[in-house]
Order: sequence, then C-alpha cells, then structure tokens
Amino acid sequence: MKGVLHIEVSNRHAKYTFDLKRNITVVCGDSGSGKTTLYRMVRSFYELGISSGVKWTCSGEKKCAVISDPNFWESNLKEIKNSVIFIDEGYNFVLSEDFAKLIKESNNYYVFFNREKLSQLPYSVEEIYQIKTSGKKNHSFVKIFDSNKNHIYTSNSLNKKFFYDTVVVEDSKAGYEFYQAYFDGEKVVCKTSESKSKLNKWVKDYSELNSEKKLLVIADGAAFGSEMNRFMEIYKASKNSLNITLCLPESFEWLILKSGLLHQEDINEILENPSDYIESKEFFSWEQFFTHLLVERTKELSYMRYNENKSNLADFYKKKENAEKIIAEIKG
Repeated sequence: MKGVLHIEVSNRHAKYTFDLKRNITVVCGDSGSGKTTLYRMVRSFYELGISSGVKWTCSGEKKCAVISDPNFWESNLKEIKNSVIFIDEGYNFVLSEDFAKLIKESNNYYVFFNREKLSQLPYSVEEIYQIKTSGKKNHSFVKIFDSNKNHIYTSNSLNKKFFYDTVVVEDSKAGYEFYQAYFDGEKVVCKTSESKSKLNKWVKDYSELNSEKKLLVIADGAAFGSEMNRFMEIYKASKNSLNITLCLPESFEWLILKSGLLHQEDINEILENPSDYIESKEFFSWEQFFTHLLVERTKELSYMRYNENKSNLADFYKKKENAEKIIAEIKG
C-alpha cells in the first residue's frame, strides 16, 4: 500500500478526521484523550458494519481492521490485506520480533494506540500523534513532536551558528564518514553511537560529564520514533539542555537526494510526495526507500556511486562544495 490516506470515522456522538502518510502511525495520550473511543468505533464497524452506527470513509476505499485477540494475532494478521489495521495498547505481541517480521511483509497500514516504546518497529518521529478535540464531537490527530525548518526538535537556537564542540551520529558507516570529513579541521569532535538503540545512553553519559559543551545529535528521523520519548527525558533532565541540539532529517541518504547533486528532475517530486512512491510492502521505513533510491540513481555514476551496504563513501560527497550542499538542509 502507498499514498496518503484521508480517513473519517464517525457516529452520532463523535467524528475523527485524520491522514495517514506512512505505514506506521502511533497515537499516544493519557486516559480520556479519545484513543479508546476511536478504537472502539473502528472495532465496532469492523465487526458489525453499518449496523454498528459507525461510518468509515477512507480515500482509496481501503478497509479497516483490528487485531484484538492476543492468542490468534498471527493468523488474523496473515489474513488481512490492503487494509488499515488498528491495534489497541496493552498487547505484548506488538513488541515481538515475530510481529515486526509479519508486518514488514504485509501491504497494510498500521495505527497503534500505545504509550510504550515499540522498539521493533522503525516508525518516524513525524508520525507520533495525540488526539485534539474541537467543539463537542470533532477530533483530529496532531503531532506530538514539532521541528523547525532545519529538522531541529529541541528548543534552543544555537544551531543558527552551527558551532558545536561535539557531534554524535547514530550511523557508523557512510553518514559517520561524511560528518567526520565535514567537521575535520574545525575543532569539532565527531563520534558515533554505533546504533539508534545506543544513542540515548551515549547522550546521557556525555551530557552528565560535559554539560558546558555544545552537543549536536544527528539521527534518522524516519526511524527514530521509538527512541524519541527517552531522548526528551534525557534532554529535559540535562544540567544545561540549551547545549544539546537534536537534528532529525529523514536520513543521511535523504540529505544527499535533497542536495540537488544528482541533477535528476524527478527527485524533487519524489521528495515532495514520498507517500505516493513508497510501497509499504517493499520498504519497512522511508529510510530504506531513500537508500534504495540513491543506490539506484547512482549505480551508473562511478564517481558518486552509493553502496547498498553504506560503506566506503565516495570522495565526491566529501568535497567541500558538495558537502556544503548536503548539509545545507540542516545547517540553516
């Protein structure tokens, strides 16, 4: 499945209107925020149809479904195709590798009502929502985490000078190689946390020992959703949070595509409307798609060929004038 889905769920008492842009959407919120009401309405329509008193409309005429039996989730999931699947919080099976593997191979979109960390799923920080109510019955999704135009998610403005003592990236391959080369000679220490799952601990340890130093944290926003709450806890507890800047572009490959270095006319259109091009069954996260696109579009260009395993970054990307174009999106 691909494309932006516009959805309305309504009955006599409530109306929910929202868009789904990616294969995984997470809806958070405390009790009484409207999550349970929406889930019950969808489940009622799924089980009873129009006799439930609920109306379901979805662009592309996609059906809705729910997974609600913890004993038969696997068989149920295998039977559902080309649908929007809603899963309520409290089910431990969503934390398993088996569950992640199954939805990776499916062509559905998924909406999770969950306040916990879904570490097995590569969901975007852009697709974490809470429910906003206006009037007596109208409800919509609003993002929990907002960024500025340079993909900065923390509240400071130090990034305008783009001066830092240390830069840490989750990437240990091409992205790390690029940032090392870019900051070389500028008295900036560039480090890697080696993985997304280790990044928060790295930031916590660093900030406790170096609260007076300016730290820039760069990670792939397309898959950082599961780590975001923990990062914000560390950020708010820091002795000097103004010295920590979190930057979450979609991915390093996305930055290269965005830079214009490829001079291919259709790339801007793809980046403007990625939902129209990313088939969820083929790409578990948008980061995977952007990597695939960059690999395909450079495979015949030996001087800028990007390796699928993200190793041995071509010198073309490290040249000062090209590096500045790549980093311009986050530099401001």
